[in-house]
Amino acid sequence: MEVSVGGKSVGLDCSDGDVSFLSHAHGDHISGFRKKDRIIASEETLALAGFGVEKHSEKWIELLDAGHILGSRQMYAELDGESVLYTGDFRVKDGIFGKGAKAKNADRLVVECTYGDPRFKLPDPFEVYGQIGKWAKENSGSIMLIGAYNLGKAQEIIRVLNSYCSVVPIVMPESERFSEVYAKYGVGLERAVVGTPEAEEIMRGGFVAIVPPKLSNRGFANKLSNAFGRRALCAVATGWVMSMRHNVDAAFPLSDHADFYDIVEYMDAVNPKRVDFVHGDGTKLQKVLQKKLG
Repeated sequence: MEVSVGGKSVGLDCSDGDVSFLSHAHGDHISGFRKKDRIIASEETLALAGFGVEKHSEKWIELLDAGHILGSRQMYAELDGESVLYTGDFRVKDGIFGKGAKAKNADRLVVECTYGDPRFKLPDPFEVYGQIGKWAKENSGSIMLIGAYNLGKAQEIIRVLNSYCSVVPIVMPESERFSEVYAKYGVGLERAVVGTPEAEEIMRGGFVAIVPPKLSNRGFANKLSNAFGRRALCAVATGWVMSMRHNVDAAFPLSDHADFYDIVEYMDAVNPKRVDFVHGDGTKLQKVLQKKLG
């Protein structure tokens, strides 16, 4: 998507426009970049994305924390009396890595609405952290799989396991690359990479492994149970457990996105003249907005 402000155009998570803004390093956002110059993004995002380019800036563009993953930013652009705020993927609730996203008044708001349905009222992340820690403690001695995306969610769960139950989880090489970038920017995470001597030592007893969501299911857990001669359990950590069933032993409604009610409050705080909904179905949010506008 491309937006105009004061005669300038900005590509939102794409390489269109006079300049391009990259909100964060998840694959569905970096895939829109055909060219990799004049990208406005945080240094952390460029590192996670693997873009070997220098950080670009414009005086009329301000980056605001998005509360999503390491380096995620919102974009506020103001030029010649016009202003636009783009959230990118964002979470307004505080998380284990820091504060949630804050709103800023703008004429136009472009807002992510992954969970743009009233059935999504996500709990406080710290409540879910406690549930994950409790589950890991209660099943100590077993093999536990937790399904989580390699970037963002995996690192969040590593920190939860470190902090809430002193567990050093096994991680996949795919998520380790991102964890190394987290460490580079001061986010310490204790983990062991599968296949290393440290991981093999941990796996002599019960252990927790953070794996891609597709591997965290009862079928794969049964295979591990047979291979290791030990009970194996599986879980997932995603906001989608509120609307979809998963073939797991435990489901944790942990999301790094804003829910429906967060988005409504956020729109009120921005007080825009125009709202565009992206990365989801904004139909029900649009109805709320129309009622407010009278």
